[in-house]
Amino acid sequence: MFEQSDLELKGRFYQLNSRMDVSNLLEIDDKSLRYFLYAIKPEEAYRVFKIKKKKGSFRTLCAPTQKLKAIQKKLAYILNLIYKPKICAYGFIKDKNIVDNALNHTKRKFVLNIDLKDFFTQIHFGRIRGMLLNPPYNLGTEAATVIAQISCFQGALPQGSPVSPVLTNMICKPFDNQMMSFCKKHGVQYTRYADDITLSTFKDGFPALICNTNPSNDIRIGKELNKIISSNGFTINEDKIFLNSRRTRQEVTGLVVNQFPNIKRERIKELRSILHHCDKDFYETARLYIKKGFCKNANISSKVDNDDYQDEICAWCKLVLKGKVSYIKQVKGESSLTFYHFAKKLNAICEEEVFNLSEFANLFEKIDNSVFILISESNPEKYMQGTGFFAKDYGLITSFHVTENGDFFKGYKHTYYPNNYEFVIGKELNELNSNETIDYALYDYHPDACNGFGLGDSSNLKIGQKIIIIGYPNYAAGNTPYVQTCHITSKKPFLGAPLCTVSGRIVHGASGGVVLNENEEIIGIIKGGIVSLSEDDINENQGFVPIHCVLEHLKN
Repeated sequence: MFEQSDLELKGRFYQLNSRMDVSNLLEIDDKSLRYFLYAIKPEEAYRVFKIKKKKGSFRTLCAPTQKLKAIQKKLAYILNLIYKPKICAYGFIKDKNIVDNALNHTKRKFVLNIDLKDFFTQIHFGRIRGMLLNPPYNLGTEAATVIAQISCFQGALPQGSPVSPVLTNMICKPFDNQMMSFCKKHGVQYTRYADDITLSTFKDGFPALICNTNPSNDIRIGKELNKIISSNGFTINEDKIFLNSRRTRQEVTGLVVNQFPNIKRERIKELRSILHHCDKDFYETARLYIKKGFCKNANISSKVDNDDYQDEICAWCKLVLKGKVSYIKQVKGESSLTFYHFAKKLNAICEEEVFNLSEFANLFEKIDNSVFILISESNPEKYMQGTGFFAKDYGLITSFHVTENGDFFKGYKHTYYPNNYEFVIGKELNELNSNETIDYALYDYHPDACNGFGLGDSSNLKIGQKIIIIGYPNYAAGNTPYVQTCHITSKKPFLGAPLCTVSGRIVHGASGGVVLNENEEIIGIIKGGIVSLSEDDINENQGFVPIHCVLEHLKN
């Protein structure tokens, strides 16, 4: 980005003393810098507009002019070289995202969410200037003043400027230090994503100095926590304090964390509905989406009733949908069947390759046709569910304990509908072989026109080896298979048979699912899950039975 090296830029930053030093560092003429600082009116340097939030209120954004934005981008680049992110900070930081933030708070008994009110506007000119004047920066008075002037609009950080995010993190560094120390002392996990603060604990509650609930269940922030927040120049948004136990839905930066970082179900349903309507009439769906207030682009919104701009509106809508599907990919991973199906649908609607799915198409087609939900409906009072998979040349394989009660089990694809099952299995009906110690059962079922997964070599598995596990944990109608890429963590005997434990989390319902190696060959059967992904402890015996144990038993 610059002719100067990053190391040179960092060195020069700490030597800044005058306005001329700042202009030289930013590689602009001092005359041009003075124009933006003193000649142009602030209201002419920014375009101010409001976007509607989900709950009806509005967020004010201040977009700098192109020339000022270019200066701020250079300054932001340099400040990002200077700022050393705290381990607890996740917003606006390279190689960190909302998923990383949410991972800190999974499997907790309690999660506390706090929002800082008017976060950007509380970071004003004086705070930025004072920070730069003091250690560890120690800039000259004029240089610190100029940088604060470049960064601020109407006396505070504008939301919409490229330099605002890094400055908020720099300002929050002392606050983050205090919060980490305070929370560590009380056995609480703390992270901050911009103005979103999250605290979580494995304990049965937070200490009163962090928060408590009164008899009417109103959440009260404790005096000590409130003191740290207020002493750092911030105010809590009283309308955005949430305390949730593991028995309720826990969220962190928009992701559900009871089980693992996951997308809210209503968000998935909303995207499915939008794509369904786009498939029927893309342009009219885009116009309706804009008219409902979901468009943040004022230029596009102004053209919604003019058919001369149909191509432009459709191009904008395609970018929005691509962003929504990319969000699923970011959260669930590129090996997620949910991502694959939405990406495939968008490609078909747009009649172009918005997402390149060639690498995954074969795997997901096999999953669609070879991995099944097994549900016993013979006893209405006791719902039984597991997973099974088709192994080429052998039949349907599942865990012994899934079908050991002798009930009839219906096998469904993930597009589950009552009575729309693919097959029925039962010990007396079509079981070919089974073994309780190894924990497998083989049934006589061969899907039409399905090659299934081939068998791999599981006799020489290595600790640290990368694997893919596929199953249906705690299945609910409409769920896609849970596909995890993880690693083997140990090999040991368990209940008389070999067991490979894994770094992923296995939950009841996934038992009987398939484990693949990197060549997408079967190397095991999922075994030993926990009751719920919201449990605090991880069963040390969750893993899989190597498939060669099954093959050896079948030969005898």
